[in-house]
Amino acid sequence: MLGDLKDLNFVPIFGMIFVGWLFYLKFREKQIKNQEKITLIEKGIDPSLVYSKSKDNQNKNHQNNLKIGLLLIGIALGVMVGYILSLTLGIPDFVAYSTMILVFCGILLIYFHISKTE
Repeated sequence: MLGDLKDLNFVPIFGMIFVGWLFYLKFREKQIKNQEKITLIEKGIDPSLVYSKSKDNQNKNHQNNLKIGLLLIGIALGVMVGYILSLTLGIPDFVAYSTMILVFCGILLIYFHISKTE
């Protein structure tokens, strides 16, 4: 069993590279937005007119944050239950983890959809 885990050394490295790339993209997005605001100020245009935050946009951000939070909770629950299933029932690790993650993420996304429509 431990021999199988040694073959997966590339997964954390890939994860770190991916997270670093996401941080770079977010940083670059903010940098471009700031450059646009500076350009608008130099031309004499008020940037608050262009980049106004409406209540509808803020509500969508809160809903997206809730959806992402529920997905992360679903992943955590799926990993926990998948681990328990793989230990107790002898189900292969990949099958137990992947199915439980998908099941819990699906259940929580259905919950999000129901709570959003109410």
